[in-house]
Amino acid sequence: MRLACLYVPDFPLAALLRTEPDLRGESVVVADGPGPRARLLAISAAAARHGVTATLTVAQAAAIDASLVVRPASPDILRAAQAALCDAAESFSPRVEDNGNGVTYLDLDGLGTLFESGHEDLPHWESQLANVLAQRAAHLGLDAHVGVAGSKVAAHIAARNGGGVAVIPHGEEASLLAAVPVALLDPSPGLAATLQRWGIRCIGDLAALPAGAVGTRLGAEAVQLVRRARGEDEYPLVPRPLPLYFEEGIDLEYGIDGMEPFLFVLRGLLDRLTARLAVRGYICGDLRLSLRLATRGRDERTVTVAAPSNDVKALLTLVHLQLEAHPPLAAIEAFRIAAVPERLRATQLDLFRPNGPAPARLAVTLARLSVICGADRVGAAIVADSHRPDAYGLASFVAAGSKPASARGVVQREEDAGLKPAATKTVVTGNGAGGIPLALRALRPPQTVEVFCERDRPEFVRGESFAGRVVHAAGPWRVHSEWWSAGRFARDYYDAQLSDGCVYRLYCDLTMRSWFVDGIYD
Repeated sequence: MRLACLYVPDFPLAALLRTEPDLRGESVVVADGPGPRARLLAISAAAARHGVTATLTVAQAAAIDASLVVRPASPDILRAAQAALCDAAESFSPRVEDNGNGVTYLDLDGLGTLFESGHEDLPHWESQLANVLAQRAAHLGLDAHVGVAGSKVAAHIAARNGGGVAVIPHGEEASLLAAVPVALLDPSPGLAATLQRWGIRCIGDLAALPAGAVGTRLGAEAVQLVRRARGEDEYPLVPRPLPLYFEEGIDLEYGIDGMEPFLFVLRGLLDRLTARLAVRGYICGDLRLSLRLATRGRDERTVTVAAPSNDVKALLTLVHLQLEAHPPLAAIEAFRIAAVPERLRATQLDLFRPNGPAPARLAVTLARLSVICGADRVGAAIVADSHRPDAYGLASFVAAGSKPASARGVVQREEDAGLKPAATKTVVTGNGAGGIPLALRALRPPQTVEVFCERDRPEFVRGESFAGRVVHAAGPWRVHSEWWSAGRFARDYYDAQLSDGCVYRLYCDLTMRSWFVDGIYD
């Protein structure tokens, strides 16, 4: 078995820089909590050059370096960074072990076919794979070292000691690790001091000792250390399926009560979230937003995404519209955003039709349309199962030739037909006077009007935007159906020419005794 280890040095600092890339190259430390007495967990190279060490407190480090930037460790940031590291590994192999704290292992068996050299030149393709793994982690904002070897302990040491990418050929683990310092095996301080007194400074010196004799003198920990020095794992790779849960979060230095600064921070979270989704082969569905407010309350909400997409601009606009419609009750001190992962549906092209849009570009277009029009107004019109003449259905849009998606709910409506409330549509209805074709511009929703009748015939019509005497009228045409259901209806339709010169389609709703203008003839 060949294994790879993804190792992120100074993991708390790397997780912070992933969320605040502007701090790269600055004098930065990560503390185990707020306050001047907090201990340092990780320090940047710039801070180390100024004399800051990990043994100091925040107050001592600030006294040494006046330009020091101090950040307390955030569980949300650490959790998201570890998940991103696992996503990088999962994008290559389903057999991944999450070891926590910036360490992840993956099984390389069968991955040689991803590269042109295959199994003919084993070190070459493993080196290629290790470099691509490091690039994938860097794409997700983490500077990871990669080690490849025949055991987890050897791969871990190679990653820590290689300074980037290190591949140990099969069977050469012992010889190549012999000169590596014993400190990379992470012995306890007491055991490390004992080995130092004995003059054992390299892994090869420790591996040459008999495990039984070492155990008699130094105990069980020393026996395990000797076995690790020989490249023997305490337990084999334990791959566990990674949960399909993608979340990013951040704790803010101060409460945000303005929309612009909030959206600026949110964009960074969405960039990282969609990058993680993309490397796993998913696109972003609905967003779940959790806000921690200055009043110590929480604001939980779901942002509906009509067409799943990884387009950050469209997703950001959806969240913006949600917050504008229902603003938080107080300033925001921290927030988390999670995405429901969706698969990009493959499209079977038709042999006899022109190619349609690419699925990814179509998803972006639909997502932007949902921002403009509303998530419930974007879809494909379908024939509704109804006898009502103006009923229609709205289902999730799919490209021609592809299998329909699971419907987000087929809606039967008379109103709101189209992309905006007052949208109109044109229906060719037949021939007018002199054989001239007539077209009906249907009004959606139909306009309520007052109609004065004489002997059940319309004589005068008055609406919001027009009024006039009925010059000619044809009808009625009665439509009466669905009497067996709650949606029963009965209508009398008329075509009426008014004194203003226009011809209108009118109907009287016999159940409500109300009149409506259904459309205007052109």
